[in-house]
Amino acid sequence: MSLVLAAVGAAVAALIQSTIVPFVAGGGAELDLVLVLAVIWTMVVSLEGGLVWAFLGGLIIDVLLMRPLGLTALILTLAVGIAWLIGRAFPRAFYPAIVVAAALLGGAASVLAVVLLGSLTGASTGDPFGALVPAVLFDGLAAALLTPLGIFLRRRLRSDVERMDW
Repeated sequence: MSLVLAAVGAAVAALIQSTIVPFVAGGGAELDLVLVLAVIWTMVVSLEGGLVWAFLGGLIIDVLLMRPLGLTALILTLAVGIAWLIGRAFPRAFYPAIVVAAALLGGAASVLAVVLLGSLTGASTGDPFGALVPAVLFDGLAAALLTPLGIFLRRRLRSDVERMDW
């Protein structure tokens, strides 16, 4: 059930990121909503669900924004793998690890996307580090706001813990 929920969530997040987010972006950078939600899902729920978020969301973004197919999916899948490693390295500092991982991976993913897109298309896409700071700030703020909701939902919907009826 959680993989189906991850797939539907990835599709919705990719649609929002492709249609609404570019119009509310500021400072030359935009929020990478699929990345932030994939990192949160990976660190709160499971690696498999985070990979579904990254791969499916990346493919939908590539199709909607007419990028080379698989470019965003590759970048997001790498980011989810690194987020999983960060989550395993810092199990005690759960909330700060998620926020820092989403912020840093968002900045790294935006730089990597500009560099790879420029090298694949052969066109000059500009300065890859120009939108680094706004991307880190946007993704970190989004992770800081969305992570408590993910943690709360995970604790409330947890089915592997039996509760005693009083």
